[in-house]
Amino acid sequence: MYNKGLFAAWVPKPLMLLLIFIFLIPVLSINSVYSNSINDISGALATYTEYMAMASNATTIGMGVAIIFSLRVKMRFRSKEIIVFCSIVLALLSYCIGTTDNPLVVIIAGFFIGFFKTFPFIELLLVMMVILTPTGDRGKFYAMFYPLSICLSQLSAYLMADVVFDGNWQAPYFLMSAVMLVIAALSLIFQHNQRFSFRMPLSQIDWLSLGLLAIAALSLDFALTFMKQQGWFNSPYIIVSILLCLLLIAIVISRQKGAKRKLVKFELFTARVNIWYSMLLLLLLGIYLATSTLLSQYTVGALGYNNLLNSELNLWMIPGIILAGIYGYISFKHKWLLKYFIASGFLVFFIYSLMMYLLIQPQMNMEYLYFPMFLKGLGMGILYIGIWFYAGSGLNMDELLGIVGVLIIVRTFVATALGAAILNWASYQGQWQSLYDSALYMDIGDFSNGIAMYPASLLNAMLAALKIVFGVLCWISIPVLLLVLLHHFGRFNQRRLVLFRKIVRGNKVRGYYFSRR
Repeated sequence: MYNKGLFAAWVPKPLMLLLIFIFLIPVLSINSVYSNSINDISGALATYTEYMAMASNATTIGMGVAIIFSLRVKMRFRSKEIIVFCSIVLALLSYCIGTTDNPLVVIIAGFFIGFFKTFPFIELLLVMMVILTPTGDRGKFYAMFYPLSICLSQLSAYLMADVVFDGNWQAPYFLMSAVMLVIAALSLIFQHNQRFSFRMPLSQIDWLSLGLLAIAALSLDFALTFMKQQGWFNSPYIIVSILLCLLLIAIVISRQKGAKRKLVKFELFTARVNIWYSMLLLLLLGIYLATSTLLSQYTVGALGYNNLLNSELNLWMIPGIILAGIYGYISFKHKWLLKYFIASGFLVFFIYSLMMYLLIQPQMNMEYLYFPMFLKGLGMGILYIGIWFYAGSGLNMDELLGIVGVLIIVRTFVATALGAAILNWASYQGQWQSLYDSALYMDIGDFSNGIAMYPASLLNAMLAALKIVFGVLCWISIPVLLLVLLHHFGRFNQRRLVLFRKIVRGNKVRGYYFSRR
């Protein structure tokens, strides 16, 4: 009989629970580039920060590609074989990044880190689902698991920034390499050797489509990451990479239409309202999440914070994320309308944008940013839970894995990278406009040492641009909220439509009600 857990029967249950968290934390934490140390790594490698951002996105792409066929891998190999092999590979990849001086190696290794961390993560995820929600309630599971995973990611990012601050940029990679080897050793000792009653062959997988999908995503990764550095659409490299991405995606969709065993059912993106609408919401969410780049410009460029202080500031998102989980659990328990749950998330981001617009100034204490970061964590937690729940509504496991692989790429890479590109362009244009306006007044003055005014003028231009961008985000929140509130989210009220038609036509509405009594 197959043991649905991960560990042998002789392992005590409290120790099983402890081992699950010991396995889960490093699997969630390991990455190609730790977000709060990008400047340290790019500085040590004497390269652009865009290379490190591309490597971080490549990790997400690797995860999305692996999730598409992760179920087949689980049914082909034992859980012990998956965790041991992937842990050893992740240790080697992390060590490879820590010893290289070539940014392209970081990008390639980053893709495979995301690829190989997915399979042990799926093993742990299935066990966590049984532990957190034995009844299989997806809403309650998302409300508990997303806050847990995001909080662990934020804590690990802070710890890695602290390791870099006290040591060097290579220290996190050597540390994670050693930890993954310990995970492999613990897996050999405590995990069982059982497998499913049947094996699912890997030969039936359309490897060419997977490869083309990965190359398409990496091409888009280059375009969105290097867009500002290459001069936007003036660069032929940006145009060619976008066209290559679109061409390869078209080829993959064409291949999947005629495939006997489809990896991704692309027709669901147009046939199911919840999928394409969730993608739209994820893209809108990415714009708000991309404000992290603006916040870094402000804290580093104006307030003079270092990476460790920025990491400490990000920790204030954790209380908001926990509160989002509690709010989500109560909402799904009492079956509140998903529409208002998601709308509340965008409303929180509106308040966050408004507070940042009001707070930005040349000098400010760090404590004033705590509450905006709390709001950012709250909004991110609410929307991660709500949008992801709506995206998976009505899908079976076979359909869900393929769709989730694409949605993860959209949520974590495309949405944030596209949002960052848009906000960076807006900030760039705002700074130039501010400097131009200041120069008009300087031309009519008489200054003995005009060059000495340049640093202050540049700082004022940056602050003015950031205020403009956050102000525009506040206005954008209004149509976004209307977009959410006008959508039915799978609960269409026919009575309201009939009542509305009667009112428009001038018919009597006496005796009609909005809902059943």
